[in-house]
Amino acid sequence: MATPCFFAGPPPHRALPSRALAPAPGQSRAPSRAPCHAPVVAASAAVAVATAGRGRRRGVTRRVGMIVYIPTEVDGDSCSPPWKNDVIDGISEEVLEGLEAQGGLADAVINMGQRKVRGCSKGAKQVATLGPASCEEEMLERLFLCGVDTFRLNFSHGDHEEKTELIRKIRALEAKYRHPIAILADMQGPKQRCGKFADPDGVELKKGQKFRFDLKPDLGDETRVQLPHPEILNALKPQSKLLLDDGNIQMEILQQGYLEANKSMAMQTSNQDPPDGNPFVDCKVTVAGRLKANKGVNTPDVILPMSPITEKDKEDIEFACKAQVDWIAMSFVQTADDMGELRRRVNGHGFNEIKLLAKIEKPSAVDDLENILEESDGVMVARGDLGVEMPAEEVPFVQKRIIRAANEQGKPVIVATQMLESMIKNPTPTRAECSDIANAILDGCDCVMLSGESAVGEYPTKAVTIQRRVIEATQANQVSMPPVPETLKLKDDGKDDGTDEVLKAAASLAKACKACTIVVFTATGRTAQLLAQKRPGMPILAVCKCLEVARRVSLLHGVYGTSDRGAQDLATRVEKEGSYKVRFSEAVDIACFTVSLEISTGRSTEGVPLGSGGRTAALVPEWTAEHHPHRPSDGRQAG
Repeated sequence: MATPCFFAGPPPHRALPSRALAPAPGQSRAPSRAPCHAPVVAASAAVAVATAGRGRRRGVTRRVGMIVYIPTEVDGDSCSPPWKNDVIDGISEEVLEGLEAQGGLADAVINMGQRKVRGCSKGAKQVATLGPASCEEEMLERLFLCGVDTFRLNFSHGDHEEKTELIRKIRALEAKYRHPIAILADMQGPKQRCGKFADPDGVELKKGQKFRFDLKPDLGDETRVQLPHPEILNALKPQSKLLLDDGNIQMEILQQGYLEANKSMAMQTSNQDPPDGNPFVDCKVTVAGRLKANKGVNTPDVILPMSPITEKDKEDIEFACKAQVDWIAMSFVQTADDMGELRRRVNGHGFNEIKLLAKIEKPSAVDDLENILEESDGVMVARGDLGVEMPAEEVPFVQKRIIRAANEQGKPVIVATQMLESMIKNPTPTRAECSDIANAILDGCDCVMLSGESAVGEYPTKAVTIQRRVIEATQANQVSMPPVPETLKLKDDGKDDGTDEVLKAAASLAKACKACTIVVFTATGRTAQLLAQKRPGMPILAVCKCLEVARRVSLLHGVYGTSDRGAQDLATRVEKEGSYKVRFSEAVDIACFTVSLEISTGRSTEGVPLGSGGRTAALVPEWTAEHHPHRPSDGRQAG
């Protein structure tokens, strides 16, 4: 298990500069990269808790240490080398002027000595979809500085060449600011659509009239149209519902049948399997409207006997794996088996470490939610199609149920769709949209997402900024939080390793001593993930063995990852020596180095600008043999 360290300081919910995500110039003390061939086992790890008290002189501290043994964390990741650049110039004046020209959107930027950096104080994270409005390097940088933590690539649009270029730009931006950024590849999934009509304007369907769907490729008319999906025609039964054009037209199945020698043969019973041939369904229109060619078809109360992974998805998944994205999202998941199929395919390409996200947008997925969570690394509340396939008034309560279930299993959850829909065209949001974001955060979500607002909207940076400001306002005014489950439903419940109890105590202690941040050493990101679900109320700095892990934790509530030379050197030493002494002493050194040097001005110990009104937190830990029996009492300071 990784090693959290706690440092007392100003009140929680203050900014942790992104400067903390990189070593100060000239401060690297380790090889350029950790070996990436053999798995690393963090042996005999510990929790180190330190509280600080202000002395008579500014910057003088006293420390009391406590050590708690916790189990090991095993990681099989391959590691990329740390970023090549050792110096961060900060945000350029040109970029700042560009943000200010759009309405003073750089309020997330804080001063760090002579540099300006992006603050890291949010609990809930932000996901932004890329598209024509946000694909240029300048816009990507602005979106990042305004608050984006994860960029979403929508594989329903564009080609692999376009995605390759976007990934290149994101990684270049990440290296420039030495701030890990996650990439979420969102698969298109199966899209069922009706055929074409003889009239280009489609047909007007009246309430109560009968209408047929079949496999015949003939152009449709007022009585029938092709539905080129035999799996749907075979699965529909009498009284099933059929939704078309995003639910604007609705039908009820009257009977299922098949064509034999150009004759319509009705199925005798609802349990009868259709013979080989040309199936059809006869429907009654319950909600009238004009049906046009190629409109979408939804089946809310039927589980279709088909894989959600289409041939296009297979190609996109392989591309996403080889492009080393951090998360892959699967659309139109029906059951946990769908996520199992996706995991086998990703593993088959040799990328076991990529995290998988299930989009919950069908009633059948809601029914199988617990099992889907077990097979997934996270979930998305995809309210668009979910609102089509179930009554709109039920969606808010389903959202709460999904968030609660994800929290219980310690999995990150994204709330998506129409969060700031009006800002696609307007520079300001509606009050209802702001309330929607705040309520999602109060429900306990890890991330909120923008879709069309950032992909094709006219005000992408303003949308990101408004969303971030609502997140920060919700944190500042939060009067109630969803209760944290007493025990998280870990996948390895059969092995009681005490992890949950240690993390629960760690979060409680950090709150009690008003720690400014929690430093977590993690090989796989699992410890940071479980600690994040405790909602300790201050930023969690995850010092990761691999840059890949630091990117993946960007979806976690309040977690900011880093992977510098010191962290990778620590993994190398543990792999070679495997001793508790190495693990603890080196971890404490790097933690103090990261916090007291990396986010301070230069090499001074003036502290971290986390407080208000210029308050600082002095972070100069002193360890004695009494508090650290595995380290000699030579007066040496950690870090």
